[in-house]
Amino acid sequence: MSVKSELLDLAETAVAICGIETVRDVYLPDPEPAPDKEAEFGIVTLDDGSAGLYFAWLGEGQEDMDTRYAPEHFRGMPVRELLAYYRSDDPAKCSLGLATINALTSSLFRRAGYVRPPAGNSLGGMQFENGDRVGMVGYFPSLVEKLRERRIPLTVLEKKSEYVEEGELFRVTLDPAGLGDCNKVVSTASTLLNNSIDEILAAASGAEELAIIGPTAGFFPDPLFKRGVTAIGGSEVIDAALALQRLKADERVGDAGRKFVIMARDYPGIESILRDCGKRRRIV
Repeated sequence: MSVKSELLDLAETAVAICGIETVRDVYLPDPEPAPDKEAEFGIVTLDDGSAGLYFAWLGEGQEDMDTRYAPEHFRGMPVRELLAYYRSDDPAKCSLGLATINALTSSLFRRAGYVRPPAGNSLGGMQFENGDRVGMVGYFPSLVEKLRERRIPLTVLEKKSEYVEEGELFRVTLDPAGLGDCNKVVSTASTLLNNSIDEILAAASGAEELAIIGPTAGFFPDPLFKRGVTAIGGSEVIDAALALQRLKADERVGDAGRKFVIMARDYPGIESILRDCGKRRRIV
């Protein structure tokens, strides 16, 4: 099974256990990037108040989101219908489906009493040392500069051939196999939207540390941990109404959300979480 299919199965389980029937709201930000902003996020809110973020600038597929869909299109939509968007190859629809999975993950974790540990840093807790060879999927400018200053070899996986570069310490490649000699790999969570995650995880399977990071990495970690990912660093929405208010005002989510890092070695696993959820339901 693929990561995508396993995430969908876990989300279906969450729908059944949490009893969530409908979508409360979906916020679609202006898909045209403002010149002074690095990122813009939308939010999916379910009828139990759980919410998940999605990244709004995903190319052509997202440019007409506000004309394809009015907000009322989603209000009251069956959760499973929006969840099914994650099956799409259209990045715009797929991102809404993944945000729904993020919201369902938060709902199930909350009902089980599982709290994701707070983030120590923005790189899934990863630290870099002399002797490392780092792989990067997605471009993290500040990290690139730090590695260059320390002369730590870096391989960046890219999709556009015009960026290909070959050097002693800095290499840009189109081939995921280039990650094979990297002992530490950090990847953006957008790989879960472009159908590249399975190939990337297979190529980086020899890495000692492999982190998936980004504000939209709020999904069930199990399918990734079983494939060798050692950490997932993301964001969860803790106050959906306040987060929505701030996003609409063109502000950061701030304390309406929180950053977390789940380490594979410390994660109890979905079976344990489902058992805890069942115990708490019986007590209630």
